[in-house]
Amino acid sequence: QLRIIHLSDGVDKFVPEFTELTEENMAAFAQSYIDGNLKKHLNSEEVPEDWDAQGVKVLVGKNFEAVAFDESKDVLVEFYAPWCGHCKKLVPIYDELAEKYK
Repeated sequence: QLRIIHLSDGVDKFVPEFTELTEENMAAFAQSYIDGNLKKHLNSEEVPEDWDAQGVKVLVGKNFEAVAFDESKDVLVEFYAPWCGHCKKLVPIYDELAEKYK
């Protein structure tokens, strides 16, 4: 699979939308990269339909930046593993905090 990987402060990946590798497609993809018109490719789950239905929001790669760095809101982000016992114990506490600070 064709992709452009830019190594800078992090790793930015750009993946084309086309599937057919032709000279024209590759040239257009490269030009779009040079022109700054490509969106970074994120390995992310899709944003759940109900991601903001509750006080505690569900963030994935595709909505993380827009929500976590929204300067109009105070945001607390908890990274957790759903299988982790300690994390599971904190769920009701975060739910209570979310309701209090809606």
